[in-house]
Amino acid sequence: MTASSDSFLSQMLAALRANDGLMVGIVLCVALPLVLGFVGLIMRAAGVSLRPILFMAVLMLPMALVFLIGQLVQARVPVAETQKSPGLELRDGRLADREELFGADVDPKLIREARSSLPGILDEAEAAEAAVTLSGETMLVAQFPDDAAAKRAAAAYHRGFQLHGTSGDETHGWRAKRGLQGDFIEMLRTGRVLLVWTGLTREACSARRAATRLDLHFPAITPPPPAPLLPALQPLAAVFAPLPAKLAGSVLMLVFYVGWFFKGAAWAASAPPAAGTVPVSRQELVSRLMAVNDLDVPFTITNGERPGQFIADWRYADAKWVDHARAHGLRRSFRLRLSLDEPGRVVRITDYSSTCDWSAGPRGASLDWKASTGIVFFQVERQSVFGLQLDEHGRFKPELAYTYTFNLDEMKSPLREAVTRSGWTWRPTVWQGPSWLRWLTE
Repeated sequence: MTASSDSFLSQMLAALRANDGLMVGIVLCVALPLVLGFVGLIMRAAGVSLRPILFMAVLMLPMALVFLIGQLVQARVPVAETQKSPGLELRDGRLADREELFGADVDPKLIREARSSLPGILDEAEAAEAAVTLSGETMLVAQFPDDAAAKRAAAAYHRGFQLHGTSGDETHGWRAKRGLQGDFIEMLRTGRVLLVWTGLTREACSARRAATRLDLHFPAITPPPPAPLLPALQPLAAVFAPLPAKLAGSVLMLVFYVGWFFKGAAWAASAPPAAGTVPVSRQELVSRLMAVNDLDVPFTITNGERPGQFIADWRYADAKWVDHARAHGLRRSFRLRLSLDEPGRVVRITDYSSTCDWSAGPRGASLDWKASTGIVFFQVERQSVFGLQLDEHGRFKPELAYTYTFNLDEMKSPLREAVTRSGWTWRPTVWQGPSWLRWLTE
């Protein structure tokens, strides 16, 4: 490797370290295709359709690419670690222009040297002074040899005072609450100068900062903004800077993702009629579906609430047990709702799943219940629980463990085969809405 290639590599690494979002975008755009490709190879080897992989790729990759492009536009040239921005004027090692820094209402006699009072935070400071007002607000001003030292001090202050509820940014400063004192702070690092204002309320803290008037008295200490890493992409920033452009882009993305979520999911999970088959009548298809009950399958098919609707239920886990003087229970079930559309020779399917976990004992009881609906491409689940098992009547059983296994394909395969070999289309849907909305959900 030549010296020029070493220099280029080091510059790239420095740019990535200075632009965290850019690094995240690159990782996403590289990792997503690799993961999807690996899963696709496994599915191909198992003889499973690759449509779910394509659905996920169209759903995730455009978002990752848009994020990466946005980060490329926002990326900035890294600032040298030893950069020394313009600083405040010092006289005999102390800050000059104190009245403009601390405010005209602060008694100069209340301004004190601060390095010794904040060890581990201001150790590298060239000068550091703090003031307190009669109403309880304080202000800290510290100047460091370079920008990196000021950045380290700001991070040390954040850790040392256990700041939380933080908001703001590097350019305009940060607002937070101090965990030790319980008061509010505003902190600004501009170049190699660190300023901290505190107050018993947010309003008092903001007023204390406003009294400094940095923009009026000390505009020179703010370093110029870093140059863009890729100047050629900056016209994109100008295009999307206006609010109407941002709203239009957001609406277009929303329309695309909503449409693809419904239609793409249905396409990915659907199965056409078997080649060469002639569509059978509705009555014949119903008899074939109900005949699945006669097979060795772990679920049952029953008539639904409406004509042409059928329900396939699999309660694949139902257990109660006791351990450590605490009773536990779990229940798992999966349901398929099939709706027959005779004119279109289509069977629409929607998945429903529910889980329930509960426990009770001397220290109280807990209940966790979840339910979901939509399209599940694949699901394999296996779990074992240990303890004294209870039967449905609450009596102990001579078993110390309960294990259940669930494979969704064992439920869907017989039904899908019965439908497609009958010349009908198997069409899962996220939501079985009214007929006038089928253009979106299918």
